[in-house]
Amino acid sequence: MIQAWYDAGYQEKEEYANFKALLTAPAEDAKHILADRFPVPKFIQTNAGGSQARFLTSKVNPSQTHNSGPGWGGGGSDSSVVITDDVSLKVFMEHLIRLAVQS
Repeated sequence: MIQAWYDAGYQEKEEYANFKALLTAPAEDAKHILADRFPVPKFIQTNAGGSQARFLTSKVNPSQTHNSGPGWGGGGSDSSVVITDDVSLKVFMEHLIRLAVQS
């Protein structure tokens, strides 16, 4: 619903100044939070299903991947499955533990 209002340009209309404030508030909050961080993390602003959403989801340890998600043939498909070349946090930690034990 909010994306439809944004696409319709309501935030540019003077009588919808409160809607514009609603849209800009999270980015302003993020700027204040990022100002105190070192190193400064990369800030990505996207819409659900937007071009950067898949990239962001793949970098934030997806709970389901092509290895752990439902099968590709038949069965229900889950839209939260993210295909990525990155390993999950669980696989990374298992590998790290294996290396630490070997030393």
